[in-house]
Amino acid sequence: MRVVIVGNGPAAACAIEAFRSVDKESDLIVLSDEEYPTYAPNCMENVIRGDISDKALFYKGGWEFYERFRVDLRLKKEVVRIDNRRKVVITKDGEEISYDRCLLAAGASAFVPPIPGVELERITTAKTLDDARRIREWLTSGKVKKALIVGAGPIGVEDAETLWHLGVDVSVVEIFDRVLPRMLDPQMGRVYGEALQKETGIRVFLEHQVVAFHGKKRVEAVEIRPRGSDRSLFLDVDMVIISTGVRPRTYLVEGTDIEIHMDRKLGRPIGGILVDEYQRTSDPNVFAAGDIASGIDAWGNHRWIALFPPAQQSGYVAGFNLAGKKVRNTGLVDYNAVKTRTVTAGSGGIFEDAEEEVLVERGPYLVKVFLKEGKVRGYQFVGVPKRPRLNPGNGLLRLINGRIKTWEEKVLFDRGLGLEASGVLYHFFLRLGRSMDRLTKRAVEDLTLRALANPALDLPLYL
Repeated sequence: MRVVIVGNGPAAACAIEAFRSVDKESDLIVLSDEEYPTYAPNCMENVIRGDISDKALFYKGGWEFYERFRVDLRLKKEVVRIDNRRKVVITKDGEEISYDRCLLAAGASAFVPPIPGVELERITTAKTLDDARRIREWLTSGKVKKALIVGAGPIGVEDAETLWHLGVDVSVVEIFDRVLPRMLDPQMGRVYGEALQKETGIRVFLEHQVVAFHGKKRVEAVEIRPRGSDRSLFLDVDMVIISTGVRPRTYLVEGTDIEIHMDRKLGRPIGGILVDEYQRTSDPNVFAAGDIASGIDAWGNHRWIALFPPAQQSGYVAGFNLAGKKVRNTGLVDYNAVKTRTVTAGSGGIFEDAEEEVLVERGPYLVKVFLKEGKVRGYQFVGVPKRPRLNPGNGLLRLINGRIKTWEEKVLFDRGLGLEASGVLYHFFLRLGRSMDRLTKRAVEDLTLRALANPALDLPLYL
């Protein structure tokens, strides 16, 4: 059998592992439009800062990963479409590669709004490794003193704080009324945004939109306006990062009978390639996983969730089923977190249809739990800096060999330890389907959820 995987991100890498655990002999071809082994897409701000090793960045083991799993890896091979009737994928240079089974795991591309002047130099997205390395090169040149981030989603906020830590004067423009608008509700978004601006020198222009970029060859100024106004404000800049979301690469199946996630009433796409609980598309020989696909969530609904953990989960399921198994995806959850050092935030699940909310404030933590029919439907988490004392008994801190002794050092070395409570809530609430009873609420307040989810007591991060 010949299996072709289009894409080389987390979903593809996990599919390779799962496939080879079952099928040791079939030909396995991976086509990538980049020139790198699979890398951690949620670490681009680390690449910009220059504080991540190749071992951590290329988290599956680099080139050795493909040798170990006998993968025919073909780099800089951009696939532009699939012809599932003839069972071939077609590359940008016109090559046709046949398959018996195919996995579409090409992910999503950064969305760049058609703003006048967007073609100027030093305007970029920050989604790929090439993007991150380009930004770092501009920063290390010493020519970037002022920067603007367009969009205050997770990537935009992380990049803004990263640039600020590197000594850049940073502004953020967001068309909605809060930062992290798709991740936090108005109350939690306001708490996070206010703390971020107070703890840093980042300026956030809420309910503003970029109307034009100005400059001769490279960008020199950005023209913004309050939403609904015709009065412009001009910001001097040396660099712009556009962080306005991503779009699934559904163009790969244009002209085929493979279904896309559509709003039937409005007649427009609302997600990626439609897959069932086995990651199969409407063609039984074509699978899809990761950011390109709309899979089935933990509540049985089709949803497009373009995040790292669901990509890995769906990739493993697809890999097993490519090899002939019948492994069912137990349901995706949109767990997300922001790895900012000064203020942390996380969320998971669904908020829009909640019947009840429970708000808990404990020390530096603010947690909101969303309930429907007494069951936890989702949660949001914000950790604001109140200078708590670190717990030296915490296992995560022991792994760092005692290097962190003060809060200031914790801020410098933090790689996401402050998100512990966020991840615990994800596993405990959403995966176990817990109700918000008295004991559970007390567990939230005491930040001891991990002990309830796991019999092995895990000491809290803070005292």
